[in-house]
Amino acid sequence: MLMKLDKEQKRVLKAFMPTILVFPFGYPLFMWLFGKLDSFKDALLMIGVGLLLVIVLGIIYVLGSKTPKSNR
Repeated sequence: MLMKLDKEQKRVLKAFMPTILVFPFGYPLFMWLFGKLDSFKDALLMIGVGLLLVIVLGIIYVLGSKTPKSNR
């Protein structure tokens, strides 16, 4: 039961794809490399939280795109 996205939704998703793929990994790793985090374990925790956030927001985006629109 996959939901199909229309052309506009696919265009928006493609525009945000680099941010969605880079931010959860890049931000914690750069913080760890520049000494802002105490350990690599903290960076892994931030990566996990970032991936969880991306998954939850992706589900909300797909479900929100399929709500019925009113004809006003």
